[in-house]
Amino acid sequence: MESLLLPFSQVPKSSKLLVDYAERHENVARFYNGSPFSAETYDRLKQQLQGFQTDRKKLVEVLLRQNKAFGAGSETFENIQRLSDQETLAVVTGQQVGLFSGPAFTLYKALTAVRVSQSLNARGMKTVPVFWLASEDHDLEEVAQTYTLNDDYAPIHLHDPGERPAPQSPVGRVKLTEGVAGVLDQLESLLPPGEGRGHVLHDLRLSYQPGNTWSQAFAQFLTRLFGRWGVILLDPMDDMVHRLAAPIYQKVLRQAGEFRSLLQERSADLVNAGYHAQVHIAEDSTLLFAQRNGNRLPVRTSNGNGKEFFIGEDQTTSIEDLESEIRDWPLNFSANVLLRPLVQDSLLPTIAYVAGPSELAYIGQAQVLYSAFGRPVPTAFPRCGFTLVDRRVERWMEKYQVGVEDAWLGQDHLTQLIASTAFSEGWSERFEQTERGLAELLSRLRKDIEVVDPTLLDTLNHAEEKIQFQVERLKGKLTRSVLSRSEVLARHQQSLLRAIMPEKELQERLVSGVYFLGRVGYELLDRLLEQIPADSSGHYIMSF
Repeated sequence: MESLLLPFSQVPKSSKLLVDYAERHENVARFYNGSPFSAETYDRLKQQLQGFQTDRKKLVEVLLRQNKAFGAGSETFENIQRLSDQETLAVVTGQQVGLFSGPAFTLYKALTAVRVSQSLNARGMKTVPVFWLASEDHDLEEVAQTYTLNDDYAPIHLHDPGERPAPQSPVGRVKLTEGVAGVLDQLESLLPPGEGRGHVLHDLRLSYQPGNTWSQAFAQFLTRLFGRWGVILLDPMDDMVHRLAAPIYQKVLRQAGEFRSLLQERSADLVNAGYHAQVHIAEDSTLLFAQRNGNRLPVRTSNGNGKEFFIGEDQTTSIEDLESEIRDWPLNFSANVLLRPLVQDSLLPTIAYVAGPSELAYIGQAQVLYSAFGRPVPTAFPRCGFTLVDRRVERWMEKYQVGVEDAWLGQDHLTQLIASTAFSEGWSERFEQTERGLAELLSRLRKDIEVVDPTLLDTLNHAEEKIQFQVERLKGKLTRSVLSRSEVLARHQQSLLRAIMPEKELQERLVSGVYFLGRVGYELLDRLLEQIPADSSGHYIMSF
């Protein structure tokens, strides 16, 4: 097995919105701005963006300063300078600044952005890949931990609590503790010796040093991973970035009620169409957060009248005071999850955003805000997903004649297949033959009963349910009996589940990308990039 691309409809926990967006786009077209797999979409957006103006001089200044601090190389600086050209557009993605780069899908998002940018450039456009650091989020617990796997594929929790200046401070202000060195030692002990481990641990130790903020560490590490493709990193927790965004903050305050109504109507439209609204729109929402004593707190309105505002639980203020503060101290303010895409795309000439499933959902909600700011909505490109399988797991899969999809179906299903293959060739088939034979017998009985006495049909249905239950019960007992008598089978079954669906989650959502880089080396990034298509998206099963 080298690689197999599956549609999202065959991948566990894929939302209806994601499946329709990628596979039946016409069903959701009204919530977005064109199919990301159509060349016409990009040609149209390129024309629309010609009338969109952003302060490229200040943008380039910020990016040069930040990426120099992150340790970027010549490829990145060349891409930053390209943004000085009004014709150069951005393919953007982003993610929370997780420990050791967070879950593996962070790497897959960055690689998908590189691939989309490369594809558009091959068509004659001028684009550069940009990674937006979600440093203003204040959910520290979500980013302060990650997982690797031990030799038996059991998930091992890695964690640094961080030195937080305030209970709800943005993660970009949280510093790594002295204990992060011990966490890196723990990670090293769980990876096999070799060039891959040495390379990734060297770069992690240079980046994740005590005293570095979460943003600094994350950015420095990603620069080492993706610098050769010229990926530009942008940290929004920057005074110049917020000064550029200040007019947006002021407008959403003045028109808080109008924007809230727009978002509530869009949320209702999504729900009525059979999808879900990712973000709840509260009756007092303003889409903004403000910092007070180091804490990031929501800004709310009073009774929706747009004249009196609350910050946190106890501070009351006026729109005049807030606008004055935004003008003088814009870094005190930040966007919520629905306003963040608009802020990002008002600063950057974004033609496409590479989105995960949750982001795709809230982009569908946030789309209604763009027209009020004269900004074309970028197309949303679903990031490519991966489940990576090593040679040992691949051998077990071949031995027991199972696939990744069988592990996705859960422990009972996988156990039955493994026990059936190991216990007796044809065991599963004989159960299926028995079930088919019983079904045929009951079908013939049903026809006779319908002629003789239809009142007995309920009795037959009840008997059929009991028979099916007892057959399934026997199958389960036999399966468990086989595994209980074989320690090897039980261990292989557990290892397969852990490697493919750890903690009942998709592998990419739990296991850190550094686990795979530490085992294979950075050439794995090249192999992943080669797989990613630019005219479709899905989930790859790939051996490494």
